[in-house]
Amino acid sequence: MKRNIFLAAWLFVLVPMLVQAQERIVPMPNLRQLESAHVRVLFQDSEGYMWYGMKSDGLYRDDGYSLTSFRADFLHPDWLMNNNVTAICEDSRNRLWVGTKRGLYILDKHDYSIRPTGDQKLQIWTFDALKAGEGDSVLAYANKHLLVYDGEGKCLSQTPVEKNPLVTQDRRKLTDLRGNFWQIDDDGIPSVTIRPSVMLTQVALDTLPLRCMLPPSMSGLPSEHKVHAVWKTDDGTRWTGTSDGLWMVRPDSGDGECEQVGPNFGVVNTLSLGKDGTVYMNTEWQGLVSYKDELITRLDTTIRNASGLFLDKNNLWICTTSGRLLLYDVTKKTLDDLSAKCYLHGDIPLGIAVLKGNVWVLFNQRILIYSPSKKSMRYIYPSDLDPQPAFFRAIYTDGVGRIFLECEKDYFEVQMKQPSKQEKGEKIALAAYQTIHGTRCPGMDTHQLNLTADERVVHLFFTTFDHLGKQHVRFAFRRDGESEWNYLEMGQNDVRITKLSKGKHTIEVMATNANGQWGKDVFTMTIQCEPYWWETVGAYIAYVLLAVLLLSFSFWLGRKMKLS
Repeated sequence: MKRNIFLAAWLFVLVPMLVQAQERIVPMPNLRQLESAHVRVLFQDSEGYMWYGMKSDGLYRDDGYSLTSFRADFLHPDWLMNNNVTAICEDSRNRLWVGTKRGLYILDKHDYSIRPTGDQKLQIWTFDALKAGEGDSVLAYANKHLLVYDGEGKCLSQTPVEKNPLVTQDRRKLTDLRGNFWQIDDDGIPSVTIRPSVMLTQVALDTLPLRCMLPPSMSGLPSEHKVHAVWKTDDGTRWTGTSDGLWMVRPDSGDGECEQVGPNFGVVNTLSLGKDGTVYMNTEWQGLVSYKDELITRLDTTIRNASGLFLDKNNLWICTTSGRLLLYDVTKKTLDDLSAKCYLHGDIPLGIAVLKGNVWVLFNQRILIYSPSKKSMRYIYPSDLDPQPAFFRAIYTDGVGRIFLECEKDYFEVQMKQPSKQEKGEKIALAAYQTIHGTRCPGMDTHQLNLTADERVVHLFFTTFDHLGKQHVRFAFRRDGESEWNYLEMGQNDVRITKLSKGKHTIEVMATNANGQWGKDVFTMTIQCEPYWWETVGAYIAYVLLAVLLLSFSFWLGRKMKLS
């Protein structure tokens, strides 16, 4: 009994420590976009925007990609009487109430207008706390008074109180809609506590249940061979590509007992084996070849720089030192270049592995996970890992369900965090748009823009409100019923629409979540462009009348000349 109590006590202490060890504190995203680094108030509204109330720099809205400021300056002298923001809340009409050192203001997110509340005598008070009340009402604590405001900003009552009755949550801390914890330190610098999406568990090399690719040190060949790639089959046979051809070490062979397979293929960069015993190799002499039963087949002589091969059923996946991802169908004998679809930029892959239909491509400072069936992709960076290795060297798999990484000094098993229900579907919103008249916030849940005649070029900025995972989110768009989607770079959220004509235009946008999964919902918006004066109905009527007058004048002039 005592032993069970002792064990339970240790678990009570140890489990929170383990959970805490998996968390990591990172700087607030977009921190460098702030004019000053002293934040007083953190707030997230119902849409998902983060709001920062500054000590001396007004109010900022953060859509995950960029910040929009609301403060008193020479461009907007009437927005706020004081730029020292002390409290923020949201009412039932999705308006923000902003308390400052001098007055209370209402920001309407439908048009992003700001106006002071009605009672001017109270605008010299310091508003320390705000809270949404019943209906449209808002409660405020200022100058040791509890104030009640109606939806129009009129103060209904003032009750003297000694202590602040509205303090229910520290304005310096909040948990966002995705479960991340935000806080401000004593210097006013915000940070976020997150749980890494990928956990690495250190493992010993000799205990790894590896199949497929192996570290060169496990080839079993004498040291005089320069080993490039090792492939282990299910029966334990190790096939090794070296600088002097292809070699094989059987599981029952003694130390140093190996045999050369086939003719001397020269330098074998990498290899992969099929279930039928076919060996697929990339050689510097003959390119991509296959070998079985003394028969050599040249598959593609142009591929001589592969850094990794992996056969998955009938698909031979190839990554090259020129930064390409290729797919060779061994049945159809066709080669497809998927580099553009995966948006590769020429970075050199170190290796490749395929597990449960997903293709893992390893680079020095990132991992690409590509799903051909879902047509989705995801990048994993060292910042997503716990612990964070210096750089990667190789990738391995057991062929069943586990992925292993060889890093600078250690070996790790990769354990992916399962996406929550909230992460599976992403809400897309238009965060801002830019024309020749400047950048504007479009208003809450905007699906239509009305542009003037001279606004024929518009820059659209979208968001999924994922402040910490924006570098993993990818957008795609199409306009006016196009059949093909235009895919943006990962981390890019802006679309520039040019050559707009008068009338109605349709823009469709879709996005992935941080795990690379495309959402089912498509954000659709319309852009209505006003015509130039010479494109209006009145102008066309004038054109017709002018044409009639010219024809009549020509007819009259012709008759006159004929009579004379």
